[in-house]
Amino acid sequence: MNTITDALKTYELSKIWKEAAYNFAFWDKVDIDWDEEYKKALVRILRTKDSYDYYRELMRFVALLNDGHTDVSFPNEIAQNPEFFSMLPVFFAKPGDEMIVISTSENIKDEIPLFSILVKIDGTDIHDYIKENCYPYFWHANEAACGVFAMNNLVFGKRGSSAVYTFAKDGREFDIRLEKVEPSGIVWRKAELAAQSNVTQRLVSNSDAHTVHITDDGIAIIRISSFDDASVPEKIYSCFDELKSAKGYILDVRGNSGGNSENADAIAAMFISGEFHSCYAETQIYEPTYRAWSVFREDFKGLSPDQAFMKYADDAFSLKSYRMQKNIFYVRDEGNAVTNHAPGKLNGPIAVLMNQYTVSAAEDFVDVMKMYTNAVFIGNNTAGTSGQPLCEALESGGFFRICTRRCIAQNGEDIYNKGFTPDIRIIPTAEDISSGRDTVLEKGLEIIKKNV
Repeated sequence: MNTITDALKTYELSKIWKEAAYNFAFWDKVDIDWDEEYKKALVRILRTKDSYDYYRELMRFVALLNDGHTDVSFPNEIAQNPEFFSMLPVFFAKPGDEMIVISTSENIKDEIPLFSILVKIDGTDIHDYIKENCYPYFWHANEAACGVFAMNNLVFGKRGSSAVYTFAKDGREFDIRLEKVEPSGIVWRKAELAAQSNVTQRLVSNSDAHTVHITDDGIAIIRISSFDDASVPEKIYSCFDELKSAKGYILDVRGNSGGNSENADAIAAMFISGEFHSCYAETQIYEPTYRAWSVFREDFKGLSPDQAFMKYADDAFSLKSYRMQKNIFYVRDEGNAVTNHAPGKLNGPIAVLMNQYTVSAAEDFVDVMKMYTNAVFIGNNTAGTSGQPLCEALESGGFFRICTRRCIAQNGEDIYNKGFTPDIRIIPTAEDISSGRDTVLEKGLEIIKKNV
């Protein structure tokens, strides 16, 4: 692995610091001294001995901004190097608060029963361990939405690193020391899940990013795992004639990783009459002359944004100067008018299934469906992170993102690091997973049938 020089370390950290200082969308939400944190991070990165630790320090620095669209990613030469990215011979799912074993290596299948729950690492409660050892390196303001990040931080790491893991199953706890080994050497034993539903479903359309099924009693289930593929709306439109005969509709965007909001709008359009609006947002505006003027304003010192807004409520110039100094002067976009190109409108009761892993453009989809339909929303809060990241490559091989635009719910709901709230909250448990029950889908089907 190539050594990263101190000069390049300094430059890359400085580049991230600069781009965030002028372009980050949430400085009014973050209570940190970015310049002071930059100085501390500079000392830490210059002490790092290898590229892995260097990138971890970059991640620690950016994680202070605590935004789901703002992060640092490893170079491929690190991420694909088993010296730094070996893994535990056990894998987890985290549908709620529990870290549930869903796969183990054949070597330890008799020692760790599937669907055991991880409760401690080296004697420390798992939640405290994650806060102390994982949270400093990634966004975690919405803890529920960060389960996958936490799991990856626990599972992957330097080859040979080990700890004592405490699991719980059937009322008893047991300890086992596990060591991170090269992934290529692991033979996995995966859970054999029971059928998730006894409802007969006929496949109508599918791709890597979507499936459309119709149940034997005429309910359409449309699952979309990503809005990145621009061909998905047309593929779903192509079966519109069959969809319009359905009695009701379940739109499943649980775990949807986001993508392009235009694709999300195109799906939502099938349930909306005529034109609608999408994705209210705010973008920071910077005019350097106001910053120059603000340097001489002694009355700005020590003022919080809320105090400034009150003090200068009738003084637009002073308020603008203060906000420019803090990089919190925003212009609002009330959302683009979306021309509806759907082949028609689908009529019938709607349930939208969502969870903490419903992210970005998928949250924009939830926003539109909440604003323009009478859908019932079931599951858990969405991630609470939607915006436009500035993505830039680093000379050392990785890249970073800084969120530059913040999306705002059209219905006035506060979603920043909270997400959209469901009408009916259901969080799957280890028992649900081991028995093959999809309790969220079950509730959606129940509600649709009641309203047909």
